[in-house]
Amino acid sequence: MDLRHLDALLAIDRLGSFTAAADELHTVQSNVSDMVRQLETELGVPLLVRGRRGADATEFGRVVLERARRIRAELDALHQDISMIQGLEVGRATLGVVGTISRRLVPLVVADLRAHARGVHLRVNEGASERLVAEVAAHDLAQAVVTEPVTDARLIVEHLLEEEMVAVVPRESVLGSGPILLAQLAGERMILPPLGNPLRAEIDLALHAAGLHFDVPVEIEGVRLIADLIAAGEGVTIFPASAAPAAEPHLRAVPIADMPPRRLALVTARANQLSLADQAVRASVMRLLQPGANRVPSTS
Repeated sequence: MDLRHLDALLAIDRLGSFTAAADELHTVQSNVSDMVRQLETELGVPLLVRGRRGADATEFGRVVLERARRIRAELDALHQDISMIQGLEVGRATLGVVGTISRRLVPLVVADLRAHARGVHLRVNEGASERLVAEVAAHDLAQAVVTEPVTDARLIVEHLLEEEMVAVVPRESVLGSGPILLAQLAGERMILPPLGNPLRAEIDLALHAAGLHFDVPVEIEGVRLIADLIAAGEGVTIFPASAAPAAEPHLRAVPIADMPPRRLALVTARANQLSLADQAVRASVMRLLQPGANRVPSTS
């Protein structure tokens, strides 16, 4: 099996046609067709079906494509590792970060890499924990900082830290400086992430344990927009301490005595060997977030 055959298949799947794949691979369409035909002959199954709108993968083709992506990723990582060992500094790394800590963590990771691994080119995906977990399991991301618990057996889960949960309220709110109880928020107009969001699940579990219920007239997926609405006096929310805007003059954070802490973890795929560049990013995250690091600032 020739790697060029797999590259041709990947290009067709990504671009949707033999012609576009040939253009990307700097060859002619007949060569791309020959490479796919040779691959199908070797495997003994059809991989693509041509139609009016281009080429679609068969059931066999989808299996081969998944393997081909992993093979290509491993070969790219191999070249990057060799280049980094040689001092060429061309390593590429990927990191997912849950939105509630991204604004605090990502600038620190970038600064830490500049100090310890200047040659690493980092791509960061910000998103909800469940999406990042799926992307790591599918090998679309090398690793991600997410909210625990994580139950996917395909992943290695390394606990990073616990941080307190706080009520984020308008500056002029009658709520004191705290610590307060969840019951004191029960009469407030709450703005929270939607059902299914990990942060919302943590809040709902704490409410259930306390025998409480919140009125939530507005649900928003995105901590920045929630903070903007709180600053505008539209309600109150609950955030991890690191997600509460520290420099926003119209907001303040109030500790909650009976709210369990939020737990963060670093997840990687069991079947994935981290490249040297990704290992450098992992080392950076560990330096910044593991207990005792005390590098991610909390709100005051």
